[in-house]
Amino acid sequence: MKLLTLLSLFVSMATNGIAQINKGQFLIGGNVSFESNKNEATNVVNYKTTDIFISPNIGYFIINNLAGGLRFDFKSYRQKVPNDFTQTYTSISPFLRYYFLHATKKLNVFIDVSYINRTSKFKNSQGGSYNVKTNGYAISAGPSIFLTNQVALEFTVGYKRTIENAPYPTTSTIINSGIGVQIHFEKAKIRSKK
Repeated sequence: MKLLTLLSLFVSMATNGIAQINKGQFLIGGNVSFESNKNEATNVVNYKTTDIFISPNIGYFIINNLAGGLRFDFKSYRQKVPNDFTQTYTSISPFLRYYFLHATKKLNVFIDVSYINRTSKFKNSQGGSYNVKTNGYAISAGPSIFLTNQVALEFTVGYKRTIENAPYPTTSTIINSGIGVQIHFEKAKIRSKK
């Protein structure tokens, strides 16, 4: 009985309401991602990691269903094996996001494509440090469930490929999944004084 009630609630949410994905509207939010990362490099130990990080974003709907914007990432990572080191990185990624269904649907599906431009700082236990530049791209997709006309809960599955340039060229292929919240709103209309 509980399953039937939850299913009925989900179906009614998916078929009613108006989403804010039209030209001239804004998008602000972010997600929490879980990543499985496999690194392969020359002259260093290959390794796998699992990471969690938060990515806030801000965007603007250029046309109906298509938003462009910026995503900001900050991550801190510490590894004790094979050598002690810490890594922090900041990243700004321009993105494009397309919603496939009509704006009146409470359940929509989107695809998100972004370019990655990241600066990382590494410090080791001996006091040495160096900076690394990374470039790449990311693609993610998933359902967007509009809980209200402005607030959407999102689930994503994605693929990310990056290349670090120094000190050893390293290519990373990352499969991730995440959950996020996006707030959709219109620009405030300014009334002209007469």
